Amino acid sequence: MKLCHAAVALVLVCTTGLSAKDYTHKASGLKFTLPEGWTCKEKNGKLDIASADKTLSVVGGVIPKENAKAIFADIQKFLDQLDGLDDVEVTGGPEKEKVNGLEQAWYEGTASIKVEGGKTEEIEWDLTVITGGKEILFLVGIGKLDDHEEAYDEFFESIEKADVDSE
Repeated sequence: MKLCHAAVALVLVCTTGLSAKDYTHKASGLKFTLPEGWTCKEKNGKLDIASADKTLSVVGGVIPKENAKAIFADIQKFLDQLDGLDDVEVTGGPEKEKVNGLEQAWYEGTASIKVEGGKTEEIEWDLTVITGGKEILFLVGIGKLDDHEEAYDEFFESIEKADVDSE
């Protein structure tokens, strides 16, 4: 599966790069550790995370609490609204797990993206919703998820509450 980083960039355009492995996302009140070589950019509370080889991207941001119930009732509709993803299909989820005192619920599926030359390619995606922080955080993984499974799992296992008031 070939990653179309341009499609992910349409979802969230971010400009500030971070070099540290540990990262605090103030908008959600959560912090996490990036796997070796991964990068994280943030603009206006929206995240753009990439694996070292750029074959996996994770984009995300805060879900307003007042919209959460409607979003959880129709995850496919929520994903259909993200720029760059077409023909979204939910094939699994929600699966739920408590990690570091936070609830992580994840969904998986397929979608189509436009690639170079205007062609369409089917990709796999993974949506994880984390509740228990200051705000609800969503993260969508797109690309070679299986190739990065161990690092991807470690990334999600590292997510925990941050003391954002003292920073």
